[in-house]
Amino acid sequence: MRITKESIDQIYAAIDVVEVVGDFVNLKKRGANFAGLSPFTSEKTPSFYVSPAKQIFKCFSTGIGGDAVKFLMEADKLTYVEALKYLAKKYGIELQFDQQLTDEQNQEQSERDALYIVLEYAKNYYQNCLNEHSDGKAIGMTYFKERGLNDKTIKDFELGFALDGWENFKLEALKNQYSIDILEKAGLIKIAENGKKFDFFRNRVMFPIQNSSGKVVALAARILGNEKGTAKYINSPESELYHKSYILYGLHQAKNTIRSEDNCLLVEGYMDVISLYQAGITNAVASSGTSLTMEQVKLINRYTKNVTVLYDGDAAGIKAAIRGTDLILDSGLNIKVLLFPDGHDPDSFVQEVGATEFRNYMKVHAKDFITFKTEALLKESDKDPLRKAEVIREVVGSIAKVQDSIQRALYFKRCSQLLEIDEQVIISEYNKIQLENRKNQVEKVKKDENINTELNAETAPSPTLPDTIELIGDEVVEREILRILIEYADFPIDEQTRLYKSLFEYLQNIEFKNQIVSRIFTLFQEELMNGNIAGLDYFLTHPEKEIEQYLVDLISDKYELSEVWENKLNIYIPAKDADKMLLLNKILARMNFEKLNQEYKRVSKQLQNTAIDLSEENEIYEKQTAMKSYLKLYAKEIGDMVVSA
Repeated sequence: MRITKESIDQIYAAIDVVEVVGDFVNLKKRGANFAGLSPFTSEKTPSFYVSPAKQIFKCFSTGIGGDAVKFLMEADKLTYVEALKYLAKKYGIELQFDQQLTDEQNQEQSERDALYIVLEYAKNYYQNCLNEHSDGKAIGMTYFKERGLNDKTIKDFELGFALDGWENFKLEALKNQYSIDILEKAGLIKIAENGKKFDFFRNRVMFPIQNSSGKVVALAARILGNEKGTAKYINSPESELYHKSYILYGLHQAKNTIRSEDNCLLVEGYMDVISLYQAGITNAVASSGTSLTMEQVKLINRYTKNVTVLYDGDAAGIKAAIRGTDLILDSGLNIKVLLFPDGHDPDSFVQEVGATEFRNYMKVHAKDFITFKTEALLKESDKDPLRKAEVIREVVGSIAKVQDSIQRALYFKRCSQLLEIDEQVIISEYNKIQLENRKNQVEKVKKDENINTELNAETAPSPTLPDTIELIGDEVVEREILRILIEYADFPIDEQTRLYKSLFEYLQNIEFKNQIVSRIFTLFQEELMNGNIAGLDYFLTHPEKEIEQYLVDLISDKYELSEVWENKLNIYIPAKDADKMLLLNKILARMNFEKLNQEYKRVSKQLQNTAIDLSEENEIYEKQTAMKSYLKLYAKEIGDMVVSA
């Protein structure tokens, strides 16, 4: 079933785009707007803007923009319906449903919905087994209690237990009308070579995995024994909802604290996250049993630029920390590394010393990445000169990823002290790396240009002159006309009437150069004929998504005038809509200029005709003189154009 228009209108009326985006991106006030690092790239300088006045976001790095619904679809990979459901839940709106979806839409949406529903059911089933079944209490609950977890923590993380048996879950799910097909797609059952279907999770404690919105997208399970050849942890297979390299375990619970403390603790295991959370350290996330990925770093980058990597103090933990630092540096984040005493991980250490001592230990022992990496690699070098030279290159390679020049200078000095080598040698090695990087970039650009040139040579059509010249040849004019139409939709009705009467009378026979502008203009006219004014809200919810994107690009302002202009320099810039009719007159003047300028060019070409007589030539000159006078008048009124002689 489809969500009713009334429910959608209610959702849009309740939305605050700053609130919605703020759940995913660390936003800071910048003038009338908010800015932050793009959640879609690994940028180091903010190019992501949110406008509370227009209720839209715009990412200038990727070109992605739209309203709060579009943001959820892009940032959290939700469908349109899922985004609406998320917002309805966030703002306490009860959804109503009516019309049927098309067969294709219904199938696509139904499958995603079914996956979410069956995973939620599985999570509840395993929770119930843990809390109600005798084996769950005796085995699963005993395990969690022995690991030091209390009832509240077990409930907060919705932990569960899978019974020992081949078909316990499958039979219960079938009894509740879940299809074998969807159970298999969700990774909850497996099919053997002989065709027999059996439970994927058996005799294990269960950890639901949620996306940043809090929806269960997968399950993880830990074995309780020490069976040889059996994986300690297993996860749901990847699905339409779950891609492990894009998920950080515990992010849903940790994101608000990460933002408020401006630091993310990155750990390895599920129990590390849970034990820290129970101790009141609620800004920890785990990489879900995988090596850290760029996509996971981007998730962290939404909420903070500061990461403290917490790993075991053994050799494997040190290597894992070293692998992760360069990846985090590539994203422009600040890194500290904390290793625990041998035999401890974050889980065991916080359980032993408690939250206060754990925080004190972090303050004292967390090292900046360069110190940590240098010390760790020097231990491996074992005073071997050749290996030490490799260490220098490796450490300097990491320093080269640091964007801030002051930080780099401090790292050069620190690295020189630790490695007992002249600082200039370190800087020289850095310059070599930078030179090599620039050389590689130039070669890559050249290679890309050569590929594009070859492709263009093969595919580009021969240039041809247009048969006709559009009345409006300047797309800037078209964009301004469209912007006026959209932004005037909220103005008083008397001003709307004057504006639209002037514009539509003037534009009714004009052929727009840009087809999207033409389509929007047609839709606007159709709504006007029905007695409605189509404003920004109308077009942002229009099913033709290219219209939404075009309008977001049109009305997004990346830059704002500094108050210094007026307060200190006495430079006064009138507000865009300070005099609405003056703005309209400028637009109409520009359109007149364009039309007249094209006519001027057409008449001027007649002078190239050697067959015309003197009287015709004089007549053309008179037309040119009159047109040029009007062109100068229009240019003066527009204020931003120059007429060539």
